[in-house]
Amino acid sequence: MKITHKLAQDIVDKTMSILERNINIMDGKGVIIGSGDKSRLNQFHEGADQVIKEGKKLEIYSKDINHLMGAKPGINLPIEHNNKIIGVVGITGEPNEVSPFGEVIKMTVEMMLQQEFLLKEIQLEQQARGNFIHDLISGRIGNDPDLFVTRGQIVGYDILIPRAALVIDIYQFEKTAKQSLQAFKGSKEGEIHLQRLKNDVLKTIQRIFVDTPQEIVSYTGGDRFVVLKIINLKDSDEILRNKLFRIGKRIKNTISQQMKFKVTIGIGEYHKDIRGINKSFKEATQALDVSTKLEGAGDIYHVDNLGVGKLLAEIKGESQQEFMEKTIYFTKNNKEKKINETLLETLKAFFDNNLSISKTAQVIYAHRNTLLYRLRRVKEITGLDPKKFDDAVQLRMALKMRVYQGSDKFK
Repeated sequence: MKITHKLAQDIVDKTMSILERNINIMDGKGVIIGSGDKSRLNQFHEGADQVIKEGKKLEIYSKDINHLMGAKPGINLPIEHNNKIIGVVGITGEPNEVSPFGEVIKMTVEMMLQQEFLLKEIQLEQQARGNFIHDLISGRIGNDPDLFVTRGQIVGYDILIPRAALVIDIYQFEKTAKQSLQAFKGSKEGEIHLQRLKNDVLKTIQRIFVDTPQEIVSYTGGDRFVVLKIINLKDSDEILRNKLFRIGKRIKNTISQQMKFKVTIGIGEYHKDIRGINKSFKEATQALDVSTKLEGAGDIYHVDNLGVGKLLAEIKGESQQEFMEKTIYFTKNNKEKKINETLLETLKAFFDNNLSISKTAQVIYAHRNTLLYRLRRVKEITGLDPKKFDDAVQLRMALKMRVYQGSDKFK
Protein backbone atom coordinates (compact mmCIF):
# COMPACT_ATOMS: atom_id res chain seq x y z
CA MET A 1 0.00 0.00 0.00
CA LYS A 2 1.28 3.47 -0.92
CA ILE A 3 0.49 6.53 1.21
CA THR A 4 -0.74 9.43 -0.93
CA HIS A 5 -0.27 13.10 -0.11
CA LYS A 6 -4.03 13.57 0.25
CA LEU A 7 -4.38 10.66 2.67
CA ALA A 8 -1.30 11.68 4.64
CA GLN A 9 -2.47 15.28 5.00
CA ASP A 10 -5.94 14.15 6.03
CA ILE A 11 -4.47 11.94 8.77
CA VAL A 12 -2.18 14.77 9.92
CA ASP A 13 -5.06 17.24 10.16
CA LYS A 14 -7.21 14.81 12.17
CA THR A 15 -4.51 13.74 14.61
CA MET A 16 -3.19 17.28 15.17
CA SER A 17 -6.65 18.44 16.20
CA ILE A 18 -6.42 15.95 19.08
CA LEU A 19 -2.73 16.16 20.00
CA GLU A 20 -2.13 19.87 19.31
CA ARG A 21 1.43 19.07 18.22
CA ASN A 22 2.92 19.28 14.74
CA ILE A 23 2.90 15.93 12.98
CA ASN A 24 4.71 14.89 9.81
CA ILE A 25 4.11 11.84 7.66
CA MET A 26 6.87 10.66 5.35
CA ASP A 27 6.49 8.20 2.49
CA GLY A 28 8.55 5.08 1.85
CA LYS A 29 11.40 7.22 0.46
CA GLY A 30 11.60 9.56 3.44
CA VAL A 31 9.90 12.52 1.73
CA ILE A 32 7.45 14.58 3.82
CA ILE A 33 4.02 14.18 2.20
CA GLY A 34 1.84 15.39 5.06
CA SER A 35 2.58 18.04 7.68
CA GLY A 36 1.07 20.63 9.94
CA ASP A 37 3.89 22.88 8.73
CA LYS A 38 3.12 23.24 5.01
CA SER A 39 6.57 24.72 4.33
CA ARG A 40 8.11 21.30 5.03
CA LEU A 41 6.09 19.42 2.40
CA ASN A 42 8.10 17.56 -0.27
CA GLN A 43 11.32 17.92 1.72
CA PHE A 44 13.60 14.92 2.26
CA HIS A 45 13.74 13.84 5.92
CA GLU A 46 17.03 12.05 6.63
CA GLY A 47 15.79 10.87 10.02
CA ALA A 48 12.77 9.19 8.40
CA ASP A 49 15.06 7.55 5.86
CA GLN A 50 17.09 6.12 8.73
CA VAL A 51 13.92 4.78 10.40
CA ILE A 52 12.91 3.04 7.16
CA LYS A 53 16.33 1.42 6.76
CA GLU A 54 16.71 0.32 10.39
CA GLY A 55 13.04 -0.47 11.07
CA LYS A 56 12.96 1.18 14.50
CA LYS A 57 12.00 4.49 16.03
CA LEU A 58 14.40 7.42 16.07
CA GLU A 59 14.56 10.17 18.67
CA ILE A 60 16.09 13.45 17.45
CA TYR A 61 17.23 16.02 19.99
CA SER A 62 18.01 19.69 19.30
CA LYS A 63 21.71 18.92 19.38
CA ASP A 64 21.31 16.33 16.59
CA ILE A 65 19.45 18.33 13.93
CA ASN A 66 22.60 19.67 12.28
CA HIS A 67 23.60 16.11 11.42
CA LEU A 68 20.29 15.09 9.80
CA MET A 69 18.99 16.76 6.65
CA GLY A 70 15.43 18.12 6.89
CA ALA A 71 15.06 17.07 10.53
CA LYS A 72 13.78 18.92 13.58
CA PRO A 73 13.66 17.79 17.22
CA GLY A 74 11.11 15.04 17.68
CA ILE A 75 10.36 11.34 17.59
CA ASN A 76 9.94 9.34 14.38
CA LEU A 77 8.33 5.90 14.22
CA PRO A 78 7.87 3.42 11.36
CA ILE A 79 4.38 3.07 9.85
CA GLU A 80 3.68 -0.61 9.20
CA HIS A 81 1.11 -2.32 7.01
CA ASN A 82 1.02 -6.11 6.53
CA ASN A 83 4.39 -6.34 8.33
CA LYS A 84 6.04 -3.92 5.89
CA ILE A 85 7.27 -0.41 6.57
CA ILE A 86 5.45 1.91 4.18
CA GLY A 87 6.33 5.26 5.77
CA VAL A 88 7.22 7.17 8.92
CA VAL A 89 5.23 9.32 11.32
CA GLY A 90 7.01 12.06 13.21
CA ILE A 91 5.97 14.27 16.12
CA THR A 92 7.82 17.59 16.42
CA GLY A 93 9.20 18.49 19.87
CA GLU A 94 11.86 17.43 22.34
CA PRO A 95 11.73 13.61 22.63
CA ASN A 96 11.28 13.64 26.37
CA GLU A 97 8.12 15.74 25.85
CA VAL A 98 6.54 13.95 22.88
CA SER A 99 7.66 10.31 23.42
CA PRO A 100 4.58 9.45 25.58
CA PHE A 101 2.41 10.16 22.54
CA GLY A 102 4.57 8.26 20.04
CA GLU A 103 3.09 4.77 20.14
CA VAL A 104 -0.45 6.12 20.38
CA ILE A 105 0.02 8.27 17.29
CA LYS A 106 1.74 5.41 15.43
CA MET A 107 -1.17 3.08 16.24
CA THR A 108 -3.73 5.74 15.27
CA VAL A 109 -2.06 6.37 11.90
CA GLU A 110 -1.81 2.63 11.17
CA MET A 111 -5.49 2.14 12.07
CA MET A 112 -6.50 5.00 9.77
CA LEU A 113 -4.43 3.52 6.96
CA GLN A 114 -5.93 0.08 7.54
CA GLN A 115 -9.43 1.55 7.44
CA GLU A 116 -8.60 3.36 4.20
CA PHE A 117 -7.15 0.18 2.74
CA LEU A 118 -10.24 -1.86 3.62
CA LEU A 119 -12.50 0.84 2.19
CA LYS A 120 -10.59 0.79 -1.09
CA GLU A 121 -10.72 -3.00 -1.15
CA ILE A 122 -14.51 -2.85 -0.75
CA GLN A 123 -14.77 -0.21 -3.48
CA LEU A 124 -12.61 -2.28 -5.83
CA GLU A 125 -14.68 -5.36 -5.08
CA GLN A 126 -17.90 -3.46 -5.78
CA GLN A 127 -16.40 -2.05 -8.98
CA ALA A 128 -15.32 -5.51 -10.13
CA ARG A 129 -18.79 -6.88 -9.41
CA GLY A 130 -20.41 -3.96 -11.25
CA ASN A 131 -18.12 -4.40 -14.27
CA PHE A 132 -18.89 -8.12 -14.38
CA ILE A 133 -22.66 -7.56 -14.27
CA HIS A 134 -22.43 -4.89 -16.98
CA ASP A 135 -20.49 -7.30 -19.22
CA LEU A 136 -23.05 -10.03 -18.50
CA ILE A 137 -26.13 -8.01 -19.45
CA SER A 138 -24.32 -6.46 -22.42
CA GLY A 139 -23.42 -9.88 -23.79
CA ARG A 140 -19.66 -9.27 -23.60
CA ILE A 141 -18.87 -12.84 -22.63
CA GLY A 142 -15.76 -13.23 -24.77
CA ASN A 143 -14.60 -16.31 -26.64
CA ASP A 144 -14.21 -18.45 -23.52
CA PRO A 145 -17.52 -18.85 -21.61
CA ASP A 146 -15.80 -20.99 -18.96
CA LEU A 147 -13.45 -18.11 -18.16
CA PHE A 148 -16.44 -15.80 -17.79
CA VAL A 149 -18.09 -18.31 -15.43
CA THR A 150 -14.89 -18.22 -13.36
CA ARG A 151 -15.03 -14.40 -13.29
CA GLY A 152 -18.52 -14.73 -11.87
CA GLN A 153 -17.36 -17.12 -9.17
CA ILE A 154 -14.59 -14.69 -8.18
CA VAL A 155 -17.10 -11.90 -7.55
CA GLY A 156 -19.51 -14.29 -5.82
CA TYR A 157 -22.04 -15.26 -8.51
CA ASP A 158 -22.89 -18.62 -10.04
CA ILE A 159 -24.09 -17.45 -13.45
CA LEU A 160 -25.05 -20.98 -14.54
CA ILE A 161 -28.16 -20.64 -12.36
CA PRO A 162 -31.11 -19.82 -14.69
CA ARG A 163 -32.24 -16.20 -14.45
CA ALA A 164 -34.60 -13.73 -16.12
CA ALA A 165 -34.12 -9.96 -16.22
CA LEU A 166 -36.22 -7.22 -14.67
CA VAL A 167 -35.24 -3.69 -15.66
CA ILE A 168 -36.36 -1.03 -13.17
CA ASP A 169 -36.86 2.58 -14.22
CA ILE A 170 -37.04 5.13 -11.40
CA TYR A 171 -38.74 8.25 -12.71
CA GLN A 172 -36.36 11.22 -12.80
CA PHE A 173 -33.76 9.44 -10.66
CA GLU A 174 -30.91 10.89 -12.73
CA LYS A 175 -32.47 14.36 -12.58
CA THR A 176 -32.77 14.08 -8.80
CA ALA A 177 -29.14 12.96 -8.63
CA LYS A 178 -27.99 15.91 -10.74
CA GLN A 179 -29.95 18.31 -8.56
CA SER A 180 -28.17 16.83 -5.54
CA LEU A 181 -24.81 17.49 -7.18
CA GLN A 182 -25.83 21.07 -7.99
CA ALA A 183 -26.98 21.59 -4.41
CA PHE A 184 -23.48 20.65 -3.26
CA LYS A 185 -21.97 22.71 -6.12
CA GLY A 186 -20.18 19.67 -7.54
CA SER A 187 -18.12 19.17 -4.39
CA LYS A 188 -16.87 15.88 -2.97
CA GLU A 189 -19.86 15.86 -0.61
CA GLY A 190 -22.19 16.03 -3.62
CA GLU A 191 -20.58 12.98 -5.22
CA ILE A 192 -20.83 11.12 -1.92
CA HIS A 193 -24.51 12.06 -1.65
CA LEU A 194 -25.09 10.83 -5.21
CA GLN A 195 -23.39 7.52 -4.48
CA ARG A 196 -25.39 7.18 -1.27
CA LEU A 197 -28.61 7.73 -3.22
CA LYS A 198 -27.71 4.92 -5.63
CA ASN A 199 -26.70 2.65 -2.76
CA ASP A 200 -29.97 3.35 -0.96
CA VAL A 201 -31.94 2.13 -3.97
CA LEU A 202 -29.69 -0.91 -4.36
CA LYS A 203 -29.99 -1.80 -0.68
CA THR A 204 -33.76 -1.31 -0.78
CA ILE A 205 -33.97 -3.87 -3.60
CA GLN A 206 -31.35 -6.20 -2.11
CA ARG A 207 -33.24 -6.38 1.19
CA ILE A 208 -36.10 -8.03 -0.70
CA PHE A 209 -33.70 -10.86 -1.58
CA VAL A 210 -31.90 -11.08 1.76
CA ASP A 211 -32.58 -14.85 1.92
CA THR A 212 -31.39 -15.49 -1.66
CA PRO A 213 -27.93 -13.89 -2.01
CA GLN A 214 -27.44 -15.22 -5.56
CA GLU A 215 -30.02 -12.77 -6.92
CA ILE A 216 -28.08 -10.19 -8.94
CA VAL A 217 -28.95 -6.51 -8.42
CA SER A 218 -27.08 -3.63 -10.07
CA TYR A 219 -27.28 0.00 -11.18
CA THR A 220 -27.03 0.27 -14.98
CA GLY A 221 -26.89 4.06 -15.35
CA GLY A 222 -29.33 6.92 -15.82
CA ASP A 223 -32.66 6.12 -14.16
CA ARG A 224 -32.26 2.37 -14.31
CA PHE A 225 -31.42 -0.66 -12.21
CA VAL A 226 -31.52 -4.35 -13.09
CA VAL A 227 -32.46 -7.50 -11.20
CA LEU A 228 -31.38 -10.85 -12.66
CA LYS A 229 -33.95 -13.02 -10.91
CA ILE A 230 -33.34 -16.71 -10.28
CA ILE A 231 -36.11 -18.85 -11.79
CA ASN A 232 -37.28 -22.46 -11.54
CA LEU A 233 -37.17 -24.22 -14.92
CA LYS A 234 -39.85 -26.65 -13.72
CA ASP A 235 -42.39 -23.80 -13.67
CA SER A 236 -44.73 -23.47 -16.64
CA ASP A 237 -44.54 -20.26 -18.68
CA GLU A 238 -47.67 -18.93 -16.99
CA ILE A 239 -46.48 -19.73 -13.46
CA LEU A 240 -43.07 -18.21 -14.19
CA ARG A 241 -44.65 -15.06 -15.62
CA ASN A 242 -46.90 -14.71 -12.56
CA LYS A 243 -43.93 -15.14 -10.20
CA LEU A 244 -41.93 -12.48 -12.04
CA PHE A 245 -44.90 -10.10 -11.95
CA ARG A 246 -45.27 -10.68 -8.20
CA ILE A 247 -41.61 -9.94 -7.51
CA GLY A 248 -41.81 -6.92 -9.83
CA LYS A 249 -44.81 -5.64 -7.89
CA ARG A 250 -42.96 -6.12 -4.60
CA ILE A 251 -39.93 -4.19 -5.90
CA LYS A 252 -42.14 -1.42 -7.28
CA ASN A 253 -44.17 -1.06 -4.08
CA THR A 254 -41.11 -1.19 -1.81
CA ILE A 255 -39.24 1.56 -3.68
CA SER A 256 -42.37 3.68 -4.08
CA GLN A 257 -43.33 3.46 -0.42
CA GLN A 258 -39.88 3.75 1.16
CA MET A 259 -38.20 6.20 -1.25
CA LYS A 260 -41.21 8.00 -2.79
CA PHE A 261 -40.09 7.36 -6.38
CA LYS A 262 -42.36 6.49 -9.31
CA VAL A 263 -41.29 3.08 -10.62
CA THR A 264 -41.83 1.28 -13.93
CA ILE A 265 -40.58 -2.26 -14.57
CA GLY A 266 -39.96 -4.27 -17.73
CA ILE A 267 -39.66 -8.08 -17.62
CA GLY A 268 -37.85 -10.31 -20.11
CA GLU A 269 -38.19 -14.01 -20.89
CA TYR A 270 -35.75 -16.69 -19.73
CA HIS A 271 -33.19 -17.78 -22.33
CA LYS A 272 -30.81 -20.66 -21.74
CA ASP A 273 -27.03 -20.37 -21.40
CA ILE A 274 -25.13 -17.39 -20.04
CA ARG A 275 -25.57 -15.46 -23.29
CA GLY A 276 -29.30 -15.70 -22.74
CA ILE A 277 -29.06 -13.09 -19.96
CA ASN A 278 -28.28 -10.45 -22.58
CA LYS A 279 -31.39 -11.46 -24.58
CA SER A 280 -33.55 -11.33 -21.47
CA PHE A 281 -32.12 -7.92 -20.53
CA LYS A 282 -32.82 -6.56 -24.03
CA GLU A 283 -36.40 -7.86 -23.88
CA ALA A 284 -36.98 -6.34 -20.44
CA THR A 285 -35.61 -3.01 -21.69
CA GLN A 286 -37.82 -3.16 -24.79
CA ALA A 287 -40.89 -4.02 -22.72
CA LEU A 288 -40.12 -1.05 -20.48
CA ASP A 289 -39.39 1.45 -23.27
CA VAL A 290 -42.22 0.54 -25.63
CA SER A 291 -44.92 0.06 -22.99
CA THR A 292 -44.01 3.31 -21.22
CA LYS A 293 -44.56 5.15 -24.51
CA LEU A 294 -47.82 3.37 -25.31
CA GLU A 295 -49.34 2.89 -21.85
CA GLY A 296 -47.50 5.33 -19.59
CA ALA A 297 -45.07 5.05 -16.67
CA GLY A 298 -45.74 3.52 -13.26
CA ASP A 299 -46.68 -0.07 -14.15
CA ILE A 300 -45.11 -3.48 -14.80
CA TYR A 301 -44.79 -4.78 -18.36
CA HIS A 302 -43.77 -8.18 -19.75
CA VAL A 303 -42.23 -8.52 -23.19
CA ASP A 304 -44.91 -11.10 -24.11
CA ASN A 305 -47.62 -8.48 -23.66
CA LEU A 306 -46.17 -5.94 -26.09
CA GLY A 307 -48.46 -6.93 -28.96
CA VAL A 308 -48.11 -4.48 -31.85
CA GLY A 309 -45.70 -2.50 -29.66
CA LYS A 310 -42.99 -5.05 -30.45
CA LEU A 311 -43.59 -4.42 -34.15
CA LEU A 312 -43.50 -0.65 -33.64
CA ALA A 313 -40.10 -0.90 -32.00
CA GLU A 314 -38.75 -2.49 -35.17
CA ILE A 315 -40.17 0.12 -37.57
CA LYS A 316 -38.01 3.19 -38.20
CA GLY A 317 -39.38 6.54 -37.09
CA GLU A 318 -39.37 7.92 -40.65
CA SER A 319 -41.44 4.97 -41.87
CA GLN A 320 -43.92 5.46 -39.03
CA GLN A 321 -44.25 9.15 -39.85
CA GLU A 322 -44.91 8.36 -43.54
CA PHE A 323 -47.54 5.77 -42.60
CA MET A 324 -49.35 8.23 -40.28
CA GLU A 325 -49.37 10.91 -42.96
CA LYS A 326 -50.99 8.49 -45.39
CA THR A 327 -53.68 7.48 -42.90
CA ILE A 328 -54.80 9.70 -40.05
CA TYR A 329 -53.08 13.03 -40.70
CA PHE A 330 -54.13 14.03 -44.19
CA THR A 331 -57.04 13.62 -46.62
CA LYS A 332 -56.59 11.33 -49.55
CA ASN A 333 -56.73 14.16 -52.11
CA ASN A 334 -56.23 17.30 -50.05
CA LYS A 335 -53.02 17.29 -48.02
CA GLU A 336 -53.87 20.54 -46.26
CA LYS A 337 -56.73 19.13 -44.20
CA LYS A 338 -55.89 17.17 -41.03
CA ILE A 339 -58.12 14.83 -39.06
CA ASN A 340 -59.12 16.63 -35.86
CA GLU A 341 -58.57 15.65 -32.24
CA THR A 342 -62.23 14.79 -31.59
CA LEU A 343 -62.27 12.26 -34.41
CA LEU A 344 -58.98 10.76 -33.21
CA GLU A 345 -60.37 10.37 -29.68
CA THR A 346 -63.56 8.80 -31.06
CA LEU A 347 -61.54 6.42 -33.22
CA LYS A 348 -59.38 5.34 -30.27
CA ALA A 349 -62.45 4.71 -28.09
CA PHE A 350 -64.05 2.72 -30.92
CA PHE A 351 -61.03 0.42 -31.14
CA ASP A 352 -60.61 0.19 -27.36
CA ASN A 353 -64.20 -1.10 -27.15
CA ASN A 354 -63.75 -3.77 -29.82
CA LEU A 355 -65.60 -1.85 -32.54
CA SER A 356 -68.82 -1.87 -30.51
CA ILE A 357 -71.07 1.07 -31.45
CA SER A 358 -73.16 0.92 -28.26
CA LYS A 359 -70.21 0.60 -25.81
CA THR A 360 -68.22 3.33 -27.56
CA ALA A 361 -71.19 5.73 -27.50
CA GLN A 362 -71.51 5.17 -23.74
CA VAL A 363 -67.82 5.73 -23.11
CA ILE A 364 -67.60 9.00 -25.06
CA TYR A 365 -71.05 10.19 -23.84
CA ALA A 366 -72.33 10.62 -27.38
CA HIS A 367 -75.52 9.62 -29.17
CA ARG A 368 -75.30 6.59 -31.44
CA ASN A 369 -76.01 8.74 -34.49
CA THR A 370 -73.27 11.18 -33.47
CA LEU A 371 -70.81 8.33 -33.24
CA LEU A 372 -71.82 6.97 -36.67
CA TYR A 373 -71.44 10.46 -38.13
CA ARG A 374 -67.92 10.77 -36.74
CA LEU A 375 -66.93 7.38 -38.12
CA ARG A 376 -68.24 8.42 -41.52
CA ARG A 377 -66.16 11.59 -41.29
CA VAL A 378 -63.05 9.47 -40.55
CA LYS A 379 -63.78 7.49 -43.70
CA GLU A 380 -64.29 10.67 -45.76
CA ILE A 381 -61.07 12.24 -44.53
CA THR A 382 -58.77 9.19 -44.56
CA GLY A 383 -60.37 6.97 -47.18
CA LEU A 384 -60.37 4.16 -44.61
CA ASP A 385 -63.54 2.71 -43.06
CA PRO A 386 -63.08 1.98 -39.31
CA LYS A 387 -65.84 -0.66 -39.52
CA LYS A 388 -63.93 -2.74 -42.08
CA PHE A 389 -61.27 -5.08 -40.70
CA ASP A 390 -58.35 -4.26 -43.04
CA ASP A 391 -59.01 -0.53 -42.82
CA ALA A 392 -59.43 -0.71 -39.04
CA VAL A 393 -56.04 -2.44 -38.72
CA GLN A 394 -54.35 0.41 -40.60
CA LEU A 395 -56.08 3.08 -38.53
CA ARG A 396 -55.32 1.26 -35.27
CA MET A 397 -51.64 0.99 -36.20
CA ALA A 398 -51.53 4.67 -37.10
CA LEU A 399 -52.98 5.61 -33.70
CA LYS A 400 -50.45 3.38 -31.92
CA MET A 401 -47.65 4.99 -33.91
CA ARG A 402 -48.95 8.42 -32.91
CA VAL A 403 -48.68 7.46 -29.25
CA TYR A 404 -45.29 5.81 -29.75
CA GLN A 405 -43.92 8.90 -31.46
CA GLY A 406 -44.97 11.01 -28.49
CA SER A 407 -47.56 13.19 -30.24
CA ASP A 408 -50.58 11.66 -28.50
CA LYS A 409 -52.74 13.81 -26.24
CA PHE A 410 -55.14 11.19 -24.94
CA LYS A 411 -53.07 8.36 -23.40
